[in-house]
Amino acid sequence: MFGLSFTPLRPLARWLAVGAVALCGLGGVAVAAPDDRATREGFSETAVGYILFRLDSGAVLEERQADHPFVPASVAKVPTVAAALGVLGADHRFTTRLRATGPVESGTLRGDLVLEGGGDPSLSSDGLGDLVEGLRKAGVTRVTGRLYYDTSLLPELSEIDPGQPWAAPYNTGIGALSVNFNRAQLAWTRPANGPATASVWSVADNGRTALDSVTAVLAPNGAIPPLPSGPDRWLLPAKPDGNGRLWLPVARPGLAAASLFRRLAGEAGVALPAPQPGQAASGKDGGKTGRVLASVDSPPLSELARSLLRYSNNLSAEMIGLAAARRIDPSVNRLNQSALLLQTLLTRQVEANGATKGQTNWQGLRLVNHSGLGTGSLSTPRQMAALLRLGGPALWALLPGEEDGKALPPGVHAKTGTLSYVKGLAGTLDSASGQRLGFALFITDADRRRALDAALDRRVTEPPAEARAWAGRARALQSGLLTDWMARY
Repeated sequence: MFGLSFTPLRPLARWLAVGAVALCGLGGVAVAAPDDRATREGFSETAVGYILFRLDSGAVLEERQADHPFVPASVAKVPTVAAALGVLGADHRFTTRLRATGPVESGTLRGDLVLEGGGDPSLSSDGLGDLVEGLRKAGVTRVTGRLYYDTSLLPELSEIDPGQPWAAPYNTGIGALSVNFNRAQLAWTRPANGPATASVWSVADNGRTALDSVTAVLAPNGAIPPLPSGPDRWLLPAKPDGNGRLWLPVARPGLAAASLFRRLAGEAGVALPAPQPGQAASGKDGGKTGRVLASVDSPPLSELARSLLRYSNNLSAEMIGLAAARRIDPSVNRLNQSALLLQTLLTRQVEANGATKGQTNWQGLRLVNHSGLGTGSLSTPRQMAALLRLGGPALWALLPGEEDGKALPPGVHAKTGTLSYVKGLAGTLDSASGQRLGFALFITDADRRRALDAALDRRVTEPPAEARAWAGRARALQSGLLTDWMARY
């Protein structure tokens, strides 16, 4: 794809080849599908499962393998948003703060400066620039102490799913202090006559800034130079083809955000020391000490959730899910632990409705993270449908549709999920008779997916050509079923 080979130096030996409704379940009444389109279009009996139901009552209109577990992929973001809205509230905002532990005298902060992460998944270079401006307004031009970055609000993890390619930009690190969606842009140039050069940038809507915490170097004659091992170290061949750019995941988000903040401050005339991990001391009330010099708030959670569902951003899903879980239990520090907590919360809420208690069998439901990345999560169509209904109008209103650039029929608003040999969709549709119905649809070639996982090579980023062809057939089946349902009801 790029004619380029390079390696993440973690460790050095790894090489990478780029290429508000009632809380209601849905009963298990057998409803035969009148049109077996899935079989006619070449999918096996076990490859397709769906459920079509009335949003108001939960009554099932059509179903196929509705109690068979499938990998939901990014459809798992639906329960994540439902739980977060319930726990945190639609108006919740995440705040990033800049604290000073000493006085400002004649332009000098005589103490430490702390960049405190608030778990904002939308924090960008603009937000860091606002903090720099707050620093300048406070009269600070230099700091005698240290620059700390505080990520203690959330656990900091180097990646979401270990079953993904090393260079997959959607498998980023996670932390309370994350900026520009924890992606770095690797750029290289190779003049016709001259040595190749490489650079790494953090990119925002208003431009790009050099990212000092991520290193990319050229290997002399194909040999690996003696660089420190660890994450965010990338190696290119001595002679990459032409000029190019490539997105990479950032594994140390706190350091990246603090490094970017320091560079932006330097460009604004504020000299800061090299960042290091740490946090402001806690006061007697448990809150952080130190004067707040500046702060930036995220948009409200409802707006973040709408963007999360539209763009299927994995980082946003994981950060928002972790924030909701830690609101319930501050000791949560792993994604699978966090996802299980929210899963338990949601299923108990469905079961709390006496009129429908026991109508959904929750056996086999397994959410191992908040984004659906990877093949560890499982859900039946009936289970996902019950979770979709639980979210109610507040969730349904956030689902993307054709007007958001999605390849969906007009009148369909749904969350998609896609992995190699995995396709999912759950949401609402407006039928020809004017009814608004709910559905959950999964298509999976389980054997091919298992074989792909078993042969995983984390150096390879491109999916196999066969998987791309399969995805095209799955999209056609998905579109055909939706069109049939809309016309029939």
